[in-house]
Amino acid sequence: MRRKIVSVLLFSLLAGVAIAQEPVDLKMVSRIREEGFQRSKAMSAVTELTDVYGPRLTASPNLRNAQQWAMSLMKDWGLENVAMEPWGEFGSGWETSGYSVELTAPTYDRINAVPLAWSPPTNGVVSGTPVVVSIRSKSDFDKYRGKLKGKIVLNGRTGGFDRFQPPGKRLQKKELEKAEGAIDPLGEGIGGGNSVAYNEEDADWKQYLKQRREVIEFMRSEGVATLVQPSSFPYGVVRASGYYDTREELNVPAFVIGKEQYARIVRLAERKIPVELRVELKARFTQDKTGYNIIGELPGTDPGLKDQVVMLGGHFDSWHGGTGAADNGANCVVMIEALRILKSLGVKPRRTIRVALWSGEEQDYFGSYNYVKKHFGDPKTGKIGTDHNKLSAYFNLDNGAGRIRGIYLQGNEAAGPIFRSYLKPFRSLDANSLTVLNTGGTDHMVFDGIGLPGFQFIQDPLDYSTRVHHSNLDVLESVIEDDIKVNAVIVATIAYHTAMRDDMIPRKKTATP
Repeated sequence: MRRKIVSVLLFSLLAGVAIAQEPVDLKMVSRIREEGFQRSKAMSAVTELTDVYGPRLTASPNLRNAQQWAMSLMKDWGLENVAMEPWGEFGSGWETSGYSVELTAPTYDRINAVPLAWSPPTNGVVSGTPVVVSIRSKSDFDKYRGKLKGKIVLNGRTGGFDRFQPPGKRLQKKELEKAEGAIDPLGEGIGGGNSVAYNEEDADWKQYLKQRREVIEFMRSEGVATLVQPSSFPYGVVRASGYYDTREELNVPAFVIGKEQYARIVRLAERKIPVELRVELKARFTQDKTGYNIIGELPGTDPGLKDQVVMLGGHFDSWHGGTGAADNGANCVVMIEALRILKSLGVKPRRTIRVALWSGEEQDYFGSYNYVKKHFGDPKTGKIGTDHNKLSAYFNLDNGAGRIRGIYLQGNEAAGPIFRSYLKPFRSLDANSLTVLNTGGTDHMVFDGIGLPGFQFIQDPLDYSTRVHHSNLDVLESVIEDDIKVNAVIVATIAYHTAMRDDMIPRKKTATP
């Protein structure tokens, strides 16, 4: 009899655990879905941002104008405490008023080109026979020393590519299931490659910048007139970023050109067929060097919780080849739209919900890093800040404009059951996957690096990594309207429930570097 009673009690306890799931307000979810799906304002805002204000290079006049627009949008949509918050000195801004690269012999061809940002202008029109080199590190310098003065230099050669792979895709069920089955946060990531922690990523980035700086210094000291590099994307798509030192005197005029056109020029040069290029770059360096983030809020209303914060964010800066639609204008609008949805429904969150649009991400997480350092602690040193205990969670959106399919937990197993409940209403949209894996390359890393719950959403890749990322095709056409509607509804739902729950999102036990 006692054994039977114990069994019944044990079953009751287990049943209690099974049904003690994170509460979800399904009525509110329905209201969020209706507002976000039927009365969305996201696509019209993305259209205005990208078509009217264009690319948003950090510290550029374009970015300044777009930041003012974003502040007006936040205010119009009912956000409070909207502000442009300085994060420190970045360096010079940069903009171009004209450029061209032309093949003039053996036949004429107008080359598809984008200059590297922070390239100094050419000294008028530069013409000549290009020199093909392969300079990747210091070990290559002696081979070319004294041979490059005044030359148009083509650095590197192009490789092949698989033309039978489709350029765009949705994540398949087997890919998501593999990620869900991961047990090591630093295991193989979705789509291949290993996941990384913040300090490892930071060290790798610094090493890359050091090696790149050495090559550019060599080019400059040798008197190179113009540097030309091939795009890493095929089919004439030009993928171009910029210099990571914004001082004009340290760089050389540089272009990225279409991969196939570059390959033709190299072949002509190697076959000793006379080939001539004509290039020109008109550019100027601007001196408004302060970096800014844009902040807006739905203030908390619970006397005991309103000082705690749920943060949403994404980087607002972009590279300059396109108009920064998929990377990352659409996602910034999604985050503002999520708060617009909640505001329109009259939501009074217990905790403050804050959106942050970062700048300087493309150069080194400058906006988010300095914000975290000021408010929460320094990921590089592990020193904890005064508000470290006030952040419930940070949610980031920056993997192209594809539909949300779930959340990377960054090794935070305790957050898994909570987020699984929040995502359950979106099973019909295939948006309920969770993986313990880390993912890097964007602003949540600095939050995670100081032991805060920082998360990036899993997103469909579409054609982001094959032709859009940092390219001249990062324009409005890379954004699917229904995808950003879904994303805003999911973000609004997660932000709402995170702000309303009794406790903050649990943190990993390995809380600091």
